[in-house]
Amino acid sequence: MRILTGCLIVAAASAGLAPSSPELHNRYGLSDWERFTVRPGITATVQYGADHLACQIQIGPYQPLIHPGAPVTTFIPAKDVSEIVEELAPRAMRGKEVSIGSSFQSGCAAERGDEYENVSILTGMNACAPPNAPQDSAAEIIFKREICPKVKNAFGVSEPKSK
Repeated sequence: MRILTGCLIVAAASAGLAPSSPELHNRYGLSDWERFTVRPGITATVQYGADHLACQIQIGPYQPLIHPGAPVTTFIPAKDVSEIVEELAPRAMRGKEVSIGSSFQSGCAAERGDEYENVSILTGMNACAPPNAPQDSAAEIIFKREICPKVKNAFGVSEPKSK
């Protein structure tokens, strides 16, 4: 009987150890980062501006917050990445094309950058993958809004400040 009572006390105490999402929001307010599961095994991590609208979104395969060892790069189908990018930054809101298809490759790692008036879209991929294998490793959507932090583009050059 003592063992059963002890187990119940430990179970009840351990259930209250980790704070829930509502508890954290009540304590600290709105989050400036969130991660969503947008497809099975694919997440979108969003950084918000002070106006609570997205500034940057990173799309990629699910990764644990803390890696038990060296992180392993996994890939997702390019079709899924394209669909998710279209959902989060539809062509109609991107604005005029500035530079489409800029790319950089080093070994099997490649990156494609598409610049629009209102957004930059960067896609990382495995250039050595077989044609039918998932090839994309991640995509980033960077919204060009005054309230958002200025970030470097695909080639490490800082975005010019708006006048």
